[in-house]
Amino acid sequence: MSGSPKMQLREYQNAVVEAIGHENVIIKMQTGSGKTFVAAEFIRRVKQNNEDELELEPNRRAVLFLVPACDLVAQQKKALKEWIKDVDVAEYMGGISSPTKRFDVLVSTPQAFLKLQQTEVSLFSWHNYWLCVFDEVHHVLKQHPYRIIAHSIKEWNERNQDRSIQTIGLSASLTYAVGPKEVQSALRSLCYDLSVTKMISPTQEELISGGYIPNDGNIETMQKPWEVPDGVVAEADRKPHLVHQTFMDRIQNNSVTPFALMVYEVVRAIENEIENECKAHEETFVSPLGNKKLNSWEDYAHRMKNLSVIGSPMQLLFQFLEVWYVALRIVVQSWEEEQQLVWLWLIFHGGFHTHGWYGPRLEESLCNLKKLHSDKLETLKRTLIEKRKLKGVSFRCIVFVTQRIAAYILAEHLNRDAVCKEYGMRAGFVAARKSKITPSIKVTSGDATRCIEQFRSGDINILVATAVIEEGFDVPEANVVISFDHLKDTVELAQRFGRARQTTSYLTLMSERRDRPLSALRDVKRQQDCIIKDFDPSKSENFARQQQSVKDRQCAAFSILLDTDRCESSPLEILNMYAAKTKAVVKIEYIEFGSDKIFRCKISFLNLLMTIEGKGKGKSKKQSQHHAAASILNQLRDRGRKEYGL
Repeated sequence: MSGSPKMQLREYQNAVVEAIGHENVIIKMQTGSGKTFVAAEFIRRVKQNNEDELELEPNRRAVLFLVPACDLVAQQKKALKEWIKDVDVAEYMGGISSPTKRFDVLVSTPQAFLKLQQTEVSLFSWHNYWLCVFDEVHHVLKQHPYRIIAHSIKEWNERNQDRSIQTIGLSASLTYAVGPKEVQSALRSLCYDLSVTKMISPTQEELISGGYIPNDGNIETMQKPWEVPDGVVAEADRKPHLVHQTFMDRIQNNSVTPFALMVYEVVRAIENEIENECKAHEETFVSPLGNKKLNSWEDYAHRMKNLSVIGSPMQLLFQFLEVWYVALRIVVQSWEEEQQLVWLWLIFHGGFHTHGWYGPRLEESLCNLKKLHSDKLETLKRTLIEKRKLKGVSFRCIVFVTQRIAAYILAEHLNRDAVCKEYGMRAGFVAARKSKITPSIKVTSGDATRCIEQFRSGDINILVATAVIEEGFDVPEANVVISFDHLKDTVELAQRFGRARQTTSYLTLMSERRDRPLSALRDVKRQQDCIIKDFDPSKSENFARQQQSVKDRQCAAFSILLDTDRCESSPLEILNMYAAKTKAVVKIEYIEFGSDKIFRCKISFLNLLMTIEGKGKGKSKKQSQHHAAASILNQLRDRGRKEYGL
């Protein structure tokens, strides 16, 4: 594996490689500044220095290179192979066969690797690795498979110091936090979870002198030519975990927007039609709107449609209801703001079509909604046309949205629009692989891959996408980025606009949160950079304070464990919820199928204070996990009652 790479490192990249040494490090470098090349060169140098020893070792140790999304697996594998000469790079993610022979580097998604460790222990145990690279390392801060792997490595290293695993974290933005205290806390958590002893971040001056040209200073913002509807949920009140409750409370208090009320009334009118049909056939109908999981509404209607007699009034009603449940979901998810997306969805899927036998209440509600008009999509179209004229045939644009359904609707709208066609605009949409837009519209792995390749080749020149391609997606031809929705944090600021790396790229932000405008996020980013520059992991928060923080979080979340009905009916869901609130790690250690045709499962719950194990068995995997999670919840409840006297 000796030999130099085809390309040469820039001066700041070489300095970062040399600074890594034998330490666990986090490397923060701007999008497009070559983080992957830094990791690849470090691997190449270590391999080259130890080449003779490794060739003699029958069980040579490998590198695990983790990426957060399936679409990044092939991309990073290619980058590593091009940089490191004669290296054996394997890849793994859901939907493909696992590697069967030894490799030097394994590029994998974290969830897929965890499943490999449960089922194919010999080749994928930590015994076989010397380095783990976390690409987009900030995911460790969330309830994410990255965090499970980080703690698993930490536990391995504590028990096997002679074969410890080095860790390298890579990211352009290390935290979702905004305030100085929150940033410090997030950095401490990252350093603890990854056992980090050094943070490396080239300065802006070092990047520029090395040939890197930052592009995030040229973001165009808009003085909105459209009006945000009056009366939408205030930004300060938008708590995602309470989105269902917020909407239903507003319905109850008669404080929803007129548009939201009209959509809700149409849904209720369709449900009323179904109730009448059910009564005529001595059947019952129970509305699913009380379910907090919003997409369960359309799932229910889809299921009932498929169970109804083909061509019957009941089947047509449930088909109609499915369309309108999706419309209501968009209303609720967007905090009642995205009105024209709802209108377009209904146009595309026959939401205003009447069959001549609906009741007058429904007919009237449908007529009211047909009058809607909004300028936001017209503004998007004008912006696209303007950039298309400026860029000519080289025009290649990514439009970022928050919701999968929005990606689908916008791509469909742009492809149907006569003016967009006239300017040669061809759109596709990308969401997470194997996800569903609605029960009737699904995204397969092939769909996502095909759309991305069409964008790379130029067969389509507009890619409407969710956050799934915000991180690491590399298309050098991309020269326009538009954020249709507002930015939540500095991670989105760095990642979204980092997709267009040409110095002549156009970057446009169409929406801004009043409490987090672009100027404020830039200030936060500069503040983070200063904190990171001066942050010393060795002087991080002492262990006693960290333990007290865990105790405080557990005490605050203890009420979750006292809801015994939910703990018994959905123990794994409740365990994950409790772990998220207390910043603990839940790891499925194994699921085995015995000769007695019984599944056996072991789950671990880990934090600074404790490690709790739960075992369960059952006739299915789900049942065995159910019992294992229930066992942990019972242990946590007993410990909490003793500690808090409850």
